Amino acid sequence: MNFDSLPLHPLLIQATALCGYQQLTQVQAKVIPVALQGRDVMACAETGTGKTAAFSLPFLHKLLESDRPLGQLSVLVLTPTRELAIQVGESIAKYSQLTPLTSLAVYGGANINPQRKALAKGVDILIATPGRLFDLIGQHGLDLSSVEQLVIDEADRMLDLGFVKDIERVKNHIAPRHSTQLFSATFSKAIKVLATKMLDDPEWINVTQNTTAANIKQEVYPVDKRRKAELLAELIGRNNWQQVLVFVSSKESAETLHKELKLDGIKNAVFHGDKTQGARNRALEQFKSGELRVMVATDVAARGLDIAALPLVINLELPLDAEDYVHRIGRTGRAGLAGHAISFVALNDEKMLQEIEALIGQTLPRHIVPGYEIGAPLPARYRELQLETTSPSHKPKRAKRPSARDTQHHSYACRRANKSRKV
Repeated sequence: MNFDSLPLHPLLIQATALCGYQQLTQVQAKVIPVALQGRDVMACAETGTGKTAAFSLPFLHKLLESDRPLGQLSVLVLTPTRELAIQVGESIAKYSQLTPLTSLAVYGGANINPQRKALAKGVDILIATPGRLFDLIGQHGLDLSSVEQLVIDEADRMLDLGFVKDIERVKNHIAPRHSTQLFSATFSKAIKVLATKMLDDPEWINVTQNTTAANIKQEVYPVDKRRKAELLAELIGRNNWQQVLVFVSSKESAETLHKELKLDGIKNAVFHGDKTQGARNRALEQFKSGELRVMVATDVAARGLDIAALPLVINLELPLDAEDYVHRIGRTGRAGLAGHAISFVALNDEKMLQEIEALIGQTLPRHIVPGYEIGAPLPARYRELQLETTSPSHKPKRAKRPSARDTQHHSYACRRANKSRKV
């Protein structure tokens, strides 16, 4: 089924063609016809499945067909994170590029005054994170009484972040007669309870099976925990990887890896919750443009980031929740393109790996990198450091992993870095 077969406004059909959209994804084929009827929707759909177009095109169509004045706030889209708000805002701007409709994304971590002034000029569609939305309501008198269409994106993530009360409060601020679309990556008990409270006789749509995209090649690289960063640096140099998104489990791990890759001459940046929105935006833009070879991120980047044709995702550390694995690797292999995901797995990661494999319904192939086998003899530099730290005369000092330059197995990457310095 193609977009031009939908009963959408001609300007929206033209815009989807400009975006390169032709065939509907599963979630689009199921959600759009129901949403066009004005019914409430509860949809279970993972990131990367085309759900933004699924919920945006119907409300854009209704706005274009209505006789409401332009600039009157009529649609509210709630998202859990700043990155997702920005991404959804960019997508809606593309879908409405041929129309007179206006949209605005508001979120924390940015100056509220420009957002307030833009709202004062009038917008048709508002995309917001809950915290910033209620800042605007409480401090600047934002009026939502004209909102007749509400979308809650990634509701499961909203609940994880403790926004359930904020979501429920929104209902008290918008028009009494409205339609609601609620999207979630999972159908947990908590999501079902929320849907019961928020939705009126909804259409339940489930297009997720907790599986990963067939076009993503997934592999496991067994390696000792303390040599993961060393192996990563060597593989980047040996394979000449130019755009790699690396996931770690904590902000501390992200900062440590950032410093180690920098010592190896690999241009990289970190992306985590302690960074300002400006710093995160700069890191993302530099990564997209090719200025950086590596972006080291926590799970704050597992949802909401849309990086066109991202070739490779590496899990240097496995997530704490198996479902986050699906979201992480979903940053690659998007829009039908081929993707590649590699997970570095030490002995203490095996239990989580088993949970991930049970969730996605497949056993991931193992790839042994010669010289990095689990239990393989450590390079000489590691043994020297071990002797130093166990010596009676040794004075305790800050522990530091040997630089990859000090290991025989990283010689190729280091020679390359020293010669070109263009990484």
